[in-house]
Amino acid sequence: MVSLKRGRKIVCGSQEGVLDIFDAANVEDISDRFPGHPASVDALLQLDEDTVLTGASDGLIRIISLQPNKMLGVVGEHSDWPLERLACASDGLTLASASHDNTVKLWDIAFLREGSGVEAAEAEELAAGAEEEEAEEAEATEKRKRKRRKEKAGAASVAGSKRKGGGRDPGFFKGLL
Repeated sequence: MVSLKRGRKIVCGSQEGVLDIFDAANVEDISDRFPGHPASVDALLQLDEDTVLTGASDGLIRIISLQPNKMLGVVGEHSDWPLERLACASDGLTLASASHDNTVKLWDIAFLREGSGVEAAEAEELAAGAEEEEAEEAEATEKRKRKRRKEKAGAASVAGSKRKGGGRDPGFFKGLL
């Protein structure tokens, strides 16, 4: 298991090939699940606050983005042998994986670090933009709701006025006689 989102989320591998995601404040209930591995997830390694590397019993090392949940790619594989352990060098550029085939493989993961670091100011800007979009969307939704309420109220008052007069407009047939 690994901790993500600055300690707010805990991610665990499972025998069913699903990543179970818990809120750190409430570990009694699974808050989210990420299916997609065809077999058990036996090794996890945190890459950053949003990304993990998974080692599964199908021998593949996958790159997984969590919240939003998305499989980003594959780093490498140990043929058909289950992976048991993943570890990263202190520089963060080399990954070691151990498998049932009695080998330890080293992987160059520098490509995962390049361009993945968003500067703090850019991150704040992106977050502010997302908050603005959410606020605008909520406002638009509220406007649509108010419009629907007005339309329903208008339709109800027209229907009510028709019923009061027996359902007919007395002047409607006047010109026909």
